[in-house]
This record gives sequence, structure tokens and C-alpha cells, in this order.
Amino acid sequence: MFRNKRTYLIPIIGFAFIILVASIILTLPICNYKEISFRDALFTATSGLTTTGFTKGPLVEQFNFGGQLILAMLMEIGAMGFIIFVSYFWSIKNKKIKMSDILVINDNISSDSYGQIKEHSLFIGKLMLEVQTVGIILLSIKFIPLMGFFKGLWYSIFHTISAFSNTGFDLFNGHSLRAFANDIYIQVVLIILMILGSIGILVIEDLKKNRKGKLSKLKLQTKIILTYSIGLLLFPMIVMKLLEPNISILNSLFMSATSRSTGFSVVDLANFTFESKFILIILMFIGGSPTSTSGGVKIVTVAILISTIIATLKGKNETVMFWKQIPNSSIRRAFTIFTLFALIVVIACTIFYHYNPINLLNIVFEAVSAISNTGLTITEYSTINIIGENILLLLMFIGRVSPLSLVLVFINENRKDKYIEYPSENVIL
Repeated sequence: MFRNKRTYLIPIIGFAFIILVASIILTLPICNYKEISFRDALFTATSGLTTTGFTKGPLVEQFNFGGQLILAMLMEIGAMGFIIFVSYFWSIKNKKIKMSDILVINDNISSDSYGQIKEHSLFIGKLMLEVQTVGIILLSIKFIPLMGFFKGLWYSIFHTISAFSNTGFDLFNGHSLRAFANDIYIQVVLIILMILGSIGILVIEDLKKNRKGKLSKLKLQTKIILTYSIGLLLFPMIVMKLLEPNISILNSLFMSATSRSTGFSVVDLANFTFESKFILIILMFIGGSPTSTSGGVKIVTVAILISTIIATLKGKNETVMFWKQIPNSSIRRAFTIFTLFALIVVIACTIFYHYNPINLLNIVFEAVSAISNTGLTITEYSTINIIGENILLLLMFIGRVSPLSLVLVFINENRKDKYIEYPSENVIL
């Protein structure tokens, strides 16, 4: 049954193994100020590696420098992705990659050709290092004078990784970044890091290659991601500002950026209106772009669905975006991904509500936040029992390895059907 499933099994098993090892390490005294249960360590490790950012209490009160360092490493691996992480180290060691391994890596990097795998792996590692180095320097300018050299430098490193990886872990006593609600500099730096993480390394690569050329030379995927990213950043910002007049326009922009998969917060979401929370749920569900550090159904998926619906309403047979026709295989994949995500959320919320009869909006918010690997929360974890915690744990993992990958592991592919063409017949819809 699991024959020829390496493409899907390697990331799943790889992530599960790293989470298990990290959970054991996080229970050790060298990582903690106080005792921690394995279940809580497992929850935190899963949250870190899946770049979700859920925590069951202030990290700075539970984990010492050793524990925080482990979390930073988990965020970095989660941001790079297990397959890219492995292929990167294969590349820098100049180890020969087998063709069977190339198929796995290529599916996760989404390269145009097998020959680009090594180039992309090295580029991803290099660019991530460059972007985060700049982020660390910029945050150090603020944090070092505020906290002292060593603490300020470590806080700059940790929060740069957390922002760029779209995790949302923080070391500020469980109130996220509310202390910086009026700090323009910190918010702008973090917004830039979050956006760069959410649009994806390969989009940045495409922009770098065409910085002296015309925008028309950009890949179709880059155009889609940039267009929809700008729209999903500015439109929700305006709407949230109108719905929440007490927050600043910068706070609104920050929340619009963070809700796409990071989970940092500069305001108290519990005081948000129903409408604002619903907008955040939609943004979390959409998430960022493919091959980025973000989760969710992804921007390209939503863009294809919207364009297909518009084309259908106009009576067109093809889905066209930026004067390029979208293949039917991509359209079917987009509908499948969207449907699987929605179905999993509905099932999870139903079970969650049965065992935790709290506010339904809060349950949907937490479920979408978990499966999209965002980490925003409006619920006190003391009100959630062990079944609810396990559901969130499972959703975080599913969101990171992709629901489609999990489903495909258990579906036997009949290759013979690819060469069979059946007669067609219209049905009434």
C-alpha cells in the first residue's frame, strides 16, 4: 500500500521524528527553569517545528537559554522545510543525490528541473541567512540599548527567526508584542520579515533575477503571489481599522500581515469584534504562498479558484491569469486542497465542540489557526481539555505536512487509468 509513497512519507516521518526527539530534549532540566510534562513539551515542539507558535504559557518563564535555542532551531528547520533542509546539507557536502531522492526533493521545492535542485537548495539557505542577518542587525539597534548586549542580541536573533519563519514565538511574558504597540520601528521591521517569509524564497529569487528587467518577465506564480499578497495586506488593514477604531493604522497593518501565518500580536484579540475575528479567520485559512514559511491553503490556490469561478460565470471554458492559461490539473488540485482543508476544519471543530462546548467562533478560530500554522489565539488554554489539545496538535502537524500529502499516502494510484479514456456525458448540476 505504501509503495512509491516516498514523496509523501519522507516529510511526514521526518517531521514526526524531529518533533519526538525535540520533545524529549525539551523535557530535560538543562532546557527548563521548572519541570515540564512530556505532553507540554510535545505540544511546544510541534508548535515550533510546524511554525505555528501556539504556547501553553510564557516561553521565557518555562525555558532557559538552552530550551530557547532548541526552539530557535526548530523554527529554522520548520521554515526551511525538512526536505529542503536535508537536500541543502546534501548539497553543501557535495553528496551525490539518487534519482529516487530527487523525485522527493523536487516535489517539495517545486523546481522547474532536476538540475535546479542543488542550485535552489544553496540559494534558499544563503538567502535565508542574508535576510535574517539583516533582521537581527535591525532589531539589535533597538533591543541592545533596551536590554543590554547579550540579552538584546539573543532577543534580536530569536524574534528575527520567529518573524521570518512565520512562527510567532516570543519571549515577552506571554503578552506577545503588545508592549510594542506604539513602537513604529519594531513593528515595521517585523512586518517586513513576516512578508518576506510569507511570499516565499523562490518569489524573492525571481524578483532578484528580474530586478533590472521588466515585470512582464516574472513567472506567473510570482505575479499571482505579489498581486494577491498586496491585496490581502491592504484591504483587510483598511477594514479592520474601520471595525476597530481604537487601534492605529500601523497596528491594523501589523495584524493583517501576522494573520497570514505568523501569530504575533500587538493588540488584545479578545476585544476584537466578531467581524474582525472572522476576517482574521479568512486570512489565516488563506495563508501565504507555496514554498514559503507560511501555512494555509495558499494564495495561489485561492487565486486559481477565484479566477475559475469568474471564468465559469462568464461562460469561458479556460481559466486565464495574466494572459496565461491555467492547466486543468492545477485547477483540480486547487479545488482538492481547498476542499480537504475545509473538510478537516469542519470535522475538527465538530469533535472539538463536542468535548469542549465553548464559544463556537473561538473553536473555529483556534482550529483554523492550528491547521494554517498561524498561532493566533483568543482562547484561554485552561478551558481546553486534553482532547481539544490533541486536536490542535494533530491540526498543526496536518497543516505543516499538507492534508493532500496525508490523504495520498493512503490512496493507491492506478497507473493504468492514466492511459484509459472514457466516454463523456453531461449531467445536470
